[in-house]
Amino acid sequence: MQKFLSTYIKGDKIIWGLVITMMLISAFTMYSASSSLAHKAASRGGYYYAPVWSHVLFLLGGLAVVFFVHRIPFRFIIGLSKPFYFISIILLILTPLIGVEANGAKRWLQIGPILFQPSELAKLFTILFLASALAKYQNQKNVSPDDGLLKYLLILGVPSVIIATENLSTFILLMMIGFMMMFYARLSFKLILKMIGVGALAVALGVGALMLIPEESTPAVTSVSAEQTSVSVKPRGVFHRALTWKHRIMRHFEEDQPHDENYKLNDQTYQEDRAKIAVASGKWFGLGIGNSIQRDFLPLAYADFIFSLMVEEVGVLALFVLLLYLIFLYRVGVLIRQYCNSVVQSLVVLGLSSMIMVQTYINVFIAVGLFPVSGQPLPLYSRGGTSILITCLYFGIILCVSNEAMSQSALKKEEKTSAPKKKETKEEPLELEAQTE
Repeated sequence: MQKFLSTYIKGDKIIWGLVITMMLISAFTMYSASSSLAHKAASRGGYYYAPVWSHVLFLLGGLAVVFFVHRIPFRFIIGLSKPFYFISIILLILTPLIGVEANGAKRWLQIGPILFQPSELAKLFTILFLASALAKYQNQKNVSPDDGLLKYLLILGVPSVIIATENLSTFILLMMIGFMMMFYARLSFKLILKMIGVGALAVALGVGALMLIPEESTPAVTSVSAEQTSVSVKPRGVFHRALTWKHRIMRHFEEDQPHDENYKLNDQTYQEDRAKIAVASGKWFGLGIGNSIQRDFLPLAYADFIFSLMVEEVGVLALFVLLLYLIFLYRVGVLIRQYCNSVVQSLVVLGLSSMIMVQTYINVFIAVGLFPVSGQPLPLYSRGGTSILITCLYFGIILCVSNEAMSQSALKKEEKTSAPKKKETKEEPLELEAQTE
């Protein structure tokens, strides 16, 4: 077994252990969280455990992706970043036109039986392409990292703006990671502050516009049932999701209503309230694994709000999930500090790990009511094939970097130890001939 691991499993073994541990926890959590899907499958004559097995199969497929990607040469991965970046932009443009709609948003493309989110691909290849662009302006004479600012903003801005029309939270997430990567790439602090100021101003103006625009003038799409034969759908505008964004922001910041004996859940805050009930029910040590009550009432309990169910079942022990991610972040720091000698490798690892971490904490903060509701999944835990496989691509690339960096470091150490040492020879003092008179 040890020979197999040393031969085929390369890179940081602790990161490998973290990935496998997360997948195991994810499988057990989904067994409880997907009960509503299981009942639906059984009522239609299907297999009761089909949703769980589907999730497990995606996890196994993701593990295969990690194994395959971590053995690919890094130069090959970074070389594919540019063409796949442009392919992902084309897919993003096609999504609003021919994509599959769900909950008022077109975020999915279907190719045969395969349903996926192009925005997930765009996030990955934007990070890779941006890292390669940032690396070109590092450690060069007469060139400053600030000189490539326009190029960085184009690489980051084009996919982000396209994503914003259907998924505002992903737009904000991608822009945030992009600015973090520019900070990692040592752009001047003054320039970064200017960009942060412009970004904050843009957000303030956007939120202000949402609050001031009358709802009747906001573009929207009428939801239609499959049984209706004739419908009238309002035209989809560029900002047809604006009304949804406005309601989510307003619901989050408005004062809570008094919860007396006559309090009733309403449709507008149903998800948030059920998630809060799940968290509150967990108390310190939870109701026990598999004993969740809110899993049958909370929409998307198996996806966006899976952390709420973890808290309900195991209480504060759910923080172990966050601890695993913190250990992962620590190992990334060790990898960069001790092994990475390449700027592009360091930027790629920092970008991908930052995406995983920020997305994790956004999901957790939403689950406990600290952020407005969005569609950000909990990496490796939430149900969704695209999210799982893309997250595994992140881990695979990070392990690929650790494989090459650690191998190069070990090779250098070996060369130093095996290099023949020059024998130090002490020069004997010349004997002076005695002078004779």
